[in-house]
Amino acid sequence: MGERLLLPRLLADLADLRVSQRKYAEARDLLGEAADLLEGLLTNASSPWVRSRVIGSMDSVFLARVHLEGSQGQSPARMFSVLEQARGRSVLELLSAPADTKKPPELRAGERRIAALQQRLLRTKDKAERQRLLDEILRAEEHLAPVSTEVFTRTRVAARKPLALREVQRSLRGDEVLLEFVLAEPNSYVVVATRTSARIHRLVGRSGVQQALEPLVRSVRQGSDVGADARRAGELLLDGIPELNTRSRVIVSADGHLHQVPLELIETAAGKRLLESHVVSYVPSGSVLSFLRRRQVQRPPQRVALAVGASPAAETPVPLASGDTPVFGTVARGIYDLDATQLPPLPSANDEARAVATTLGAAHSTILLGDAATEQELKSQPLNDYGVLHFAVHGIVSTKFPARSALLLRPSGAEDGLVQAREILEWRLAAQLVTLSACDTGSGAAHGQEGVASLVRPFLVAGARSVVANLWTADDRFSLALMREFYRQLAAGTDVGEGLRRAKLRMLEQFGPQAVPKLWSGVVVYGDSATVLRRTSGAAETGGASAGRK
Repeated sequence: MGERLLLPRLLADLADLRVSQRKYAEARDLLGEAADLLEGLLTNASSPWVRSRVIGSMDSVFLARVHLEGSQGQSPARMFSVLEQARGRSVLELLSAPADTKKPPELRAGERRIAALQQRLLRTKDKAERQRLLDEILRAEEHLAPVSTEVFTRTRVAARKPLALREVQRSLRGDEVLLEFVLAEPNSYVVVATRTSARIHRLVGRSGVQQALEPLVRSVRQGSDVGADARRAGELLLDGIPELNTRSRVIVSADGHLHQVPLELIETAAGKRLLESHVVSYVPSGSVLSFLRRRQVQRPPQRVALAVGASPAAETPVPLASGDTPVFGTVARGIYDLDATQLPPLPSANDEARAVATTLGAAHSTILLGDAATEQELKSQPLNDYGVLHFAVHGIVSTKFPARSALLLRPSGAEDGLVQAREILEWRLAAQLVTLSACDTGSGAAHGQEGVASLVRPFLVAGARSVVANLWTADDRFSLALMREFYRQLAAGTDVGEGLRRAKLRMLEQFGPQAVPKLWSGVVVYGDSATVLRRTSGAAETGGASAGRK
């Protein structure tokens, strides 16, 4: 693989030289050849994870093409085409792949072996034993790799070409503007597209954007106010985009440090947060958004919601008296390793799951709480029957092994309780909304122009039309208050993006200075934020609806 990656990079380096010499035609020919070679590598990738790594390792090729198009600055369609060849490419091709229900016996056996090892890993605190188990898990995964590759190859379709800019524009609503960013040197760019217009907007270079965003992210993560940092970011990123004055919905395809920054936190020239005037949502790429909006659901959801509240220990709810102000920042829904003995309980998780079902319609919803909130019970549900899936749980993000990133439920039987990204990819959903009310579920390993390998992407591939996730630590008590208001808005017929925006504004109004940006700004919408929850056909409540309630 290394030698095959070398030639496209060398061609990109030579093209950069030709651009500096203003020999644009020669540069375009060289980069066209590099792009063709890269396309062959992507077509033959052995898994979606390998495809993402290939794109990440070829960032120099894409940036050389960006430099060429930016130097000429005449064609937003060509710039968009360059970005879309890499941006969200693995998601786009997985969305096109047919479902494969025939899992080889050796793959099932290997997965059971990995689950057993992970169960033991969760139970042990001994460092040496943990390292031995991690090594054994890695060997088991390597042993399964050839079988997984065979399954991936069997379901893979011919490489799906990204859509042209004009096709993506047709999928936009009249009140939407798509901002597709690329951070490069000496200049960064954003393709600004509406339903009727498109242009390239020039920004400062990658290093300048990074210097402006790092203090903002640092302040948010420390629980501080962002003030001047938010205004400075607005000056760099938004002030030159008048399309924002006539559109109320912003769809962002991010790059680099922008993956860490919720744009609705940024202040506009009017001195107000973008949250106050716009619905902001995120997509892996413009092509992915178009696909999500065109994807046909074979059968509408028969049940309203499946809500899961999974805490690793017995919960002791601390109810608030009327008028009490909650104290935030005490329990976070995320962990930094897999030692389950160190996980704090989530006292509000059960109440959050109940609130979702009650607000949307408890009679046609299923709630899994406490001892019933197991991975085995979750997988036994008819997942493609639900319009909404909601998880109030701990989240685990693995930047080194993205396929291991997981939602943490209770273990039972042969299941380890880790609902991992590689498993979610195999699901088939018809959900209009999946909410991951857990830490860092919108974060993950960055693979250059391909984007971030987060838990959001497997759910989009599995069939979710929109996913709400958190870029950083989720506070247990604040999440409960935010989600109650969010689902109240959805039940009233508000779309997902506008519902989340109104819920955040309500939290700012209700809690004032206590509602620091760390608590609310990282909760963002991916996919089609204009989704409005449909009414189900009125199926009866399943047995799991009452199981495990506490």
